[in-house]
Amino acid sequence: MVSKQKSAVVEFEISNLIRNRRSIRAFADRSVELEKLKSLFEATRWAPSSINEQPWIYLYATKEQPALWNTFFEVLNDGNKAWVREAPVLIFSIARKNFSRFNTPNAYALYDLGAANSLLALQAVDLGLQVRQMAGYDHQQARVKLNIPDEYELGVFMAVGYPGDVNQLPEELKKRELAPRERYLQQEFTINGTF
Repeated sequence: MVSKQKSAVVEFEISNLIRNRRSIRAFADRSVELEKLKSLFEATRWAPSSINEQPWIYLYATKEQPALWNTFFEVLNDGNKAWVREAPVLIFSIARKNFSRFNTPNAYALYDLGAANSLLALQAVDLGLQVRQMAGYDHQQARVKLNIPDEYELGVFMAVGYPGDVNQLPEELKKRELAPRERYLQQEFTINGTF
């Protein structure tokens, strides 16, 4: 397998919202204000979607709702539980499998959900927050414990909050948190022509 080239250097100009977005694991012991939570969800309203279907649904729990927050927390895998304990907000994203107007399969529902999740994450940066998206959870338990009907596709969990002290993390996670944020160079994924 050919190794792809990565770099931590931003090679071309990008928005500071993108430059400052991180997938953090260290969250401050500080609640997220309701107005800021509503602002995150407002950002998702303006995401593009196939025929403006907006198939996303967001379930969320705050630390001020300990029973609900723990229900969300319980379905995460152990690797995520190790650091997510400090996150003041947990969000679970799902998408309707079918178009609401035609009741036919929406092949782009998860794509649209991803676009909405991206805007949520960028809005978080604008508000001084950060978001870490997680695929590490028990899908069966999430569906059961969060009462998700079969007509919804499961998305990702998100931990949301203010950045905290990296030193509070276990040593291995601390190293990963402090490592340079590398990305593939454009030449590895762009083709000016056909495949």
